[in-house]
Amino acid sequence: MQILAVDDDEVNREVISECFQDRGFKVITATDGEEALKILESSADSFSAFIIDRLMPNLDGMSLLRRIKEMEANRDVPVIMQTALGTMQEMKEGFDAGAYHYITKPYTKELLETMVVSAVENFLKFKELKQELRNGKDALRFLGKAEFQLKTIREANELAPLLANACPNPDRALIGIIELLNNAIEHGNLEISYDQKSKLHHYDSLMSEIERRLNEPMYKDRKVTIHFEKLNDKVLLRIEDEGKGFDWEKYFSLHAMSKNAFKSHGRGIFMANKLSFDVVRYLGAGNIVEMEILRNR
Repeated sequence: MQILAVDDDEVNREVISECFQDRGFKVITATDGEEALKILESSADSFSAFIIDRLMPNLDGMSLLRRIKEMEANRDVPVIMQTALGTMQEMKEGFDAGAYHYITKPYTKELLETMVVSAVENFLKFKELKQELRNGKDALRFLGKAEFQLKTIREANELAPLLANACPNPDRALIGIIELLNNAIEHGNLEISYDQKSKLHHYDSLMSEIERRLNEPMYKDRKVTIHFEKLNDKVLLRIEDEGKGFDWEKYFSLHAMSKNAFKSHGRGIFMANKLSFDVVRYLGAGNIVEMEILRNR
């Protein structure tokens, strides 16, 4: 796997290279946005992540981010933006332009590594799901109304592309559907808290903990129920888990997102609301979420 690191500071480039070469990544570096664009235009290899400094001479990080998102080959590749400042307005500009994460300088190697590895894992998973989306393009094309039940992450990954294909914009819907299905399993049925997930990410043991809990008597019979309905003007989705619920408002707004922007997770609800659905609303204690996608968008 290959990472492109763009920073006008030589020390920062060396830190990034050292950090990820030890994890088996090939790291390509550039000193500014213009050099990065030349690399992208001339390279036949694909990248799994971009780490970009926001403030650089010639072509700055925001301009480079926008150019990357215009490239079909790199549109979905996660961009981790480095910044010396992290104001709400700067974050909004970055997220609106397509940034995946923010990290403030100075930062620890551990934080950078956790954040980027998590982003790459999500990117590779989404890449596989998009292929499933293509393979099952017509599977639920004529679906009008249905109910599904699932228990595991594997089952969620199998169902999400099928549901997305029944929506007006499958690529757009897929991101939000898989994020909210995973939330329903991990945080809902299995009751893995935000702080617990942070620690599990750090020790690369999230999936093993999910499997352990799926076999525990307390959790093993819990299901996630998905209701799908296609109306004349919109598609309705409803996801309900059997957990205790959670304080969903903590993860719903840009202000809430700003608290998690420098962490490896905690962004799924915000991104689903921003990118995938026209309406997202939580009901009850937070273990029921309803989404709407307008059919004329």
